[in-house]
Amino acid sequence: MVHIYLIERVNSIIDLIEKLTMKNKVALVLEGGGSRGMFTAGILESFLMHNINFDSVFGISAGALYGASFASKQLERNKKLNAYNEDERYGGFKHLLLNGSYISWDFIMGDIAHRLLPYDYDTLRTSPDFHVGVSNCNTGKAEFFVINKLDKPDIVSILTASGSLPFVSPIVKYKGEEYLDGGLTNSIPYDVAFENGANKIVVVLTRPEGYVKSDMKFTSFSKWFYRKHPHVHTNLVNRAQQYNESIIKLRELEQQGKAFLIYPEKELNVGRIERKVHKTEAIYHEAIEFSDRFIPEMKQWMEK
Repeated sequence: MVHIYLIERVNSIIDLIEKLTMKNKVALVLEGGGSRGMFTAGILESFLMHNINFDSVFGISAGALYGASFASKQLERNKKLNAYNEDERYGGFKHLLLNGSYISWDFIMGDIAHRLLPYDYDTLRTSPDFHVGVSNCNTGKAEFFVINKLDKPDIVSILTASGSLPFVSPIVKYKGEEYLDGGLTNSIPYDVAFENGANKIVVVLTRPEGYVKSDMKFTSFSKWFYRKHPHVHTNLVNRAQQYNESIIKLRELEQQGKAFLIYPEKELNVGRIERKVHKTEAIYHEAIEFSDRFIPEMKQWMEK
């Protein structure tokens, strides 16, 4: 009996030592939000300036698009990208009527990414895994791709799909499947981060603390618009409930010390697709200034 007791005590001590010496695996989780994503861009810029790194990154929609420049470690790229918002080549109702897409992805993922503001694919490939979420229109399920491991054309397809908002963007076809905005099926992919080995998460949100998402209006129009893709309609109808449940869970994780939540201090004064550069750039700079107040606390939390 004494022998068994000693073995159990030794095993308990070993477990304790392993827990004390084990490095935290901290993931960064980025929600979407259209032009509110410039808040995320400002936070990410501050992370780059302070050399704050994560073991993995998970992004959907605008979070994925702005997160891409964080993964490639390109300072001020998101700010420079935002400056093209007022460029007629960037998008608008003309593009929507002629091409079925309010945003000109050919300009953003083509001219900008490869000529005007070249994207650093080489640095992306050496960065921690960047998981980008998309919504499968045929299954109604979320799918995540580690874009560091993809070829350039595939990276462009996945980022385009993740940022393709319903109603104003065409469905993106990729390897026999059809995809749209990643936020349709998983607005805040904290669960995917834990499933992939993280034991702590830093979550950048684009709505202030206490925000509750309202149910979708015009459901009849949605049902008609996506009559050939009924799962998309179902995802749209259920989106508010899913989002609100995610926020409740994140607050629980915050109380447990497993999540560090970053919210804007107030509602961001921009439209879903904001074309006025001065408004989106103001949010960006406010986010950088705001981050200076919580980064010391966050760094301590990450190291606990």
